[in-house]
Amino acid sequence: MIQRVAAFSFAPTEVSEAKGVTIRRAIGGDRLAIIDPFMLLDHASTPAGSNVVGFHRHPHRGIETLSVVLRGDVKHKDSIGNEGQVGPGGAQWMTAGDGIYHEEMMIPGAEGSEMLQLWFSLPRDRKRIPAAYRGAASVPHVASGDGDIAVIAGDFRGIEGPLDGIAVNPTVLNISITSGGTVEIPTATGDAVAVYMYYGAATVGGKDAKAPELVVLAGGDAVTITAGGEGVKCLFIAAAPLNEPIIQYRSFVMNTVEDIRETMELIKSGEFAKPK
Repeated sequence: MIQRVAAFSFAPTEVSEAKGVTIRRAIGGDRLAIIDPFMLLDHASTPAGSNVVGFHRHPHRGIETLSVVLRGDVKHKDSIGNEGQVGPGGAQWMTAGDGIYHEEMMIPGAEGSEMLQLWFSLPRDRKRIPAAYRGAASVPHVASGDGDIAVIAGDFRGIEGPLDGIAVNPTVLNISITSGGTVEIPTATGDAVAVYMYYGAATVGGKDAKAPELVVLAGGDAVTITAGGEGVKCLFIAAAPLNEPIIQYRSFVMNTVEDIRETMELIKSGEFAKPK
């Protein structure tokens, strides 16, 4: 295999969007607006002893979201009648499609709460599909050398993740590697690929990096991650770019300015996300 190399890396930017929640934004912020088709990667956490806090009712359109729960529980409720609560090791997937309102609350455990959230742009021909939600209380794990790989979406060594309906068919792996251990992950040549390190340190694509840090990789058909002395925990993401026009306004990701204007008019009129 030809190894991908680190094209660039940086620490996430801290943003304030939910009272009581620390949010580190790796994709979708000032330093990196987008890695097509990934529109956002947030690392959200609350301390031990905190109250239930999070993201109160708000709208989305034109995207799918994936929340990976690391600590505590995450509770979902939406405008189409879905409710779900997922604990550590689980994940939640939501299709906003033509429109949805939802809330996502972080319920702390003994050590607080923590999650990683991704947004994917929906392809142009699927922007208006019906909204949907699915939760997975657990995901399959693969032992690989000195690492443990939780397969959330996509395929790794013949094991498929439970969240297999995401339109852009991403590979999303939550990886834990012991001190000095190495894991190699195959990738499709044309995919957008990145690794977000949320604990420890590692060499990724030849670049020494330390959490919290996002490493974006280029070229080749494999990524090698070698953990530092304290080990590493990281999220691996990969997907083929859509190569379509993208217009984002707040939590709406569409293809034209006219689409965004229409969305805002629907919200103002009270018709947004109403059953058809």
